[in-house]
Amino acid sequence: MRVFISWSKAKSRECALKLKELLEYANPAIRAFVSETDIAPGEGAQKKIISNIEDCDVIALCLTKENKKSPWLFYEAGFASGLNKTVVPILFDTNPMWHSWIDNPINESREINISGKDFLDNMLIAFKLDDTRKNVSAIEKFKEDIHEINDKLRLVDIECEDLIEKLVNEECFAFESPFYKNKTAYFMSGFESQELYKAISSSFMESGKYLWIYGRKNMKLLTGQHRLFRYLADNVSNEHQGMAGIDFRCLFLDPSSEEVEYAHIKPSLLRSELNSNIERALDIVNSNPALSGSFRKYSGKRDEIIIRLDNAIIYSRPIFDHNGRPQILTNIGFEVFGADSEKGKRCIKKFQEVWESSASLKNH
Repeated sequence: MRVFISWSKAKSRECALKLKELLEYANPAIRAFVSETDIAPGEGAQKKIISNIEDCDVIALCLTKENKKSPWLFYEAGFASGLNKTVVPILFDTNPMWHSWIDNPINESREINISGKDFLDNMLIAFKLDDTRKNVSAIEKFKEDIHEINDKLRLVDIECEDLIEKLVNEECFAFESPFYKNKTAYFMSGFESQELYKAISSSFMESGKYLWIYGRKNMKLLTGQHRLFRYLADNVSNEHQGMAGIDFRCLFLDPSSEEVEYAHIKPSLLRSELNSNIERALDIVNSNPALSGSFRKYSGKRDEIIIRLDNAIIYSRPIFDHNGRPQILTNIGFEVFGADSEKGKRCIKKFQEVWESSASLKNH
């Protein structure tokens, strides 16, 4: 059997090399082609790739979160599919919704998921491997190797991956971003947008415990996230279970504070909007008293914007003009990093300090 192994980007390349090693060990009759090792210096790469796809029996696609939109994978899969070759997508990252981000022709074939319970059986069937103790052991070792590769080449802390995945699937965040450095994802735009709050609310409602917002007016949270507050109403009870394991906190700038004079080019407008949104928050509390301690107001200058979504931190900094007033924040860049990172720990400490020095909305 001839197997063409298609890859794109660093993690996929490492997975492809491990797959080649596994297949040729498990069945010496298999010849697995990987461009990284099977194209000699000076050879025509494109010509050899096309030749090997034409000659192969199976094309294995090494899919990761980083390469899911790779044109090379689509090209090679499409070319092989047009030749009626067997196309086997292998998912090296857990993503139950992979069909939503992979288009034809990759989407036409049933995938093999390395995290799936049937991974062993699917590998044996797809590559016609004998069900021997040696091969079973080799496939188990292959899974361990892949987990090591995932840990070694992880772009961000694992706690941030689902949120970043959700953001990347929104075009408004994915244009020329994010880029990654030091386990942090940097988005070029989209902060304080409705799309960001929708993604945050959706992630929190799926399985969230922590949602902390060091906001100012919180207008987009209160005017556009009705599903979030219905969810809180259903899951936070004042009778028996209290906050039911949910830690929701939201900070407003105090409309009566001196900082209002510096926090907006039109202080009177900001004060009016703050009062309106605090009234909205109080309406939420009136309908669900268990949330009475979830909203507070602070008085000092906010020079960092911190949102904690479970163990992910969404972070940005205001841009101030020459008079010290913050510029419009909607659609500026932002970062996502882990709460357990050094920067994440500092952000949590900062939020808690502001929270502890803030005041209740009750006397508003």
